[in-house]
Amino acid sequence: MRSVAVCRSCAWPRCFNRGVLAVVLLLLAAPLWAQSGIPAQILKPLAEPRAAPALALEALDGREYGLADFEGRVILVNFWATWCPPCRKEMPALARLAQHFQGEAFEVVGVNVGESVERIQDFLQTLPVLPAFPMLLDPDGSVSQAWHARVVPTTLVVDRNGHLVLGAVGEVDFDSPDLRGQLQALIPGSGDAEGNGTAPAP
Repeated sequence: MRSVAVCRSCAWPRCFNRGVLAVVLLLLAAPLWAQSGIPAQILKPLAEPRAAPALALEALDGREYGLADFEGRVILVNFWATWCPPCRKEMPALARLAQHFQGEAFEVVGVNVGESVERIQDFLQTLPVLPAFPMLLDPDGSVSQAWHARVVPTTLVVDRNGHLVLGAVGEVDFDSPDLRGQLQALIPGSGDAEGNGTAPAP
């Protein structure tokens, strides 16, 4: 069985101070999900769904975002860094995923951990298509820690009620029809959502 493609062995950026690095290393020692050793081709239901922590961060364009900006929508949050090869590989597929669900109650949100605006922009300019979804900045890693994103890439899905319900540590196949079906089932107004008892209240 092959291991999950994560940057567990990658060095964190030098911009992290010793205190933050110590916390990160401590968190790395503990498992996030019991199945984190299984290849993360699609998302896995969290064993204990919980309310999503705050997500108050500035985006690349200078706009401030919070969870309230996405109220009523399903949110896929991807924690990433340019120095992480699986993260770089995922980014074009994330852009395609956002395009696939355009016009629906769904949002992809990228959260870059600990890097400068210039470094992020330089990387994004190398992509075939510039991602159109919000790219938030977590310079000290505090939001990533609050979300238990202990390695990159980590992907978490928040349902329309603000609860974390799906997640994966490592590289995810965002082009997978099965994964898109998972997300469609959560989106308000979809037939799958109605069939799963998650349709919007009348």
